Amino acid sequence: MASLKSNQVDAFINNPDFSKPVILIYGPDEGLVSERADKLAEKSGVDLSDPFCLIRLNADDVAGDTSRLASEAHTIGMFGGKRLIRISGTTRKDLMKSIKLVLETPPEDAMILIEAGDLKKSSGLRKNLEANSQSLCIPCYQDTEAALQQLINEELMQKGINIDRETRAELTSMLGENRMVSRGELRKLAIFCEGKQEVTRDDVYSIVGEASKLVVDDVIDATATGDVQRLQQILPKALESGMSPDMTIQVMLRYFQMLQSARFQMEHKRKPVGAIVSGLRPPIHFSRKASVSNAISIWPLSRIGNALSRLDKAMFECRSNSALASSLAGTAFLALALEAASLKRRN
Repeated sequence: MASLKSNQVDAFINNPDFSKPVILIYGPDEGLVSERADKLAEKSGVDLSDPFCLIRLNADDVAGDTSRLASEAHTIGMFGGKRLIRISGTTRKDLMKSIKLVLETPPEDAMILIEAGDLKKSSGLRKNLEANSQSLCIPCYQDTEAALQQLINEELMQKGINIDRETRAELTSMLGENRMVSRGELRKLAIFCEGKQEVTRDDVYSIVGEASKLVVDDVIDATATGDVQRLQQILPKALESGMSPDMTIQVMLRYFQMLQSARFQMEHKRKPVGAIVSGLRPPIHFSRKASVSNAISIWPLSRIGNALSRLDKAMFECRSNSALASSLAGTAFLALALEAASLKRRN
């Protein structure tokens, strides 16, 4: 099958093989599709500044004129050399009819790069190109944790700007929906921190996803302190703020891991809540100290362990069923808020 697995894509992009004249790049992350297409174009050996060598076509136009793509692919450049045809955009027409003509008579000096959206396995375009020996399909799914860490390294660490583990974790939780957007946010952060040795938590809040982060913090505090009414008011806004449901759960998971560590200090080392909160790293913003203190006081260690298991299961289910992700996240948060409210009444 002429299709790369997700774990093969980065290696191919770094060292591409253009022996197949047609390459399809597809996936739900439009920014990642575009970025990978740009990288392949740069490594194609084509003079991208020459309009006779780089031809950009709209998918709807190509599908509307079946012979146009084949005509472009077999046209000899004015000064010879390789040519690259990039097809982008969406169409409801059958694009495969135009591509089929090229596959039947592959061009010698032209490459065709097709950028598409999230194509299902049953998609005619994807299905036919995966089955053809003259084409290659490259999937582009939303960035994994490892990919986001690499992105942070590329845009910050390689430019001499350090970031500690806790701040990196918070920054990671704000990224991932779209590769192009994530890279853009990191570049803005790098410019903002130019001349500094290290990125701080305040820097991250100032530049990257400030509004969405604040509303998610509000959801976390309402959930952990059992403020069910407040949670029901803000949860829809949080799930529409731009952060994916599974990433929102991940942030909640990290918060309960912090509660677990804090509660251990309270139960086994007899440390007062105020001292625990003051010693947390990264430091808690003054506006949230009361909520964090309340949460530490409410949740016993045994219940925190159960909460972590619930969140871990919810995150897995969200990633397995994206259509129900928002509902699954909301149900998990509401269940925890109700439990917190019950614990608070007992105290």
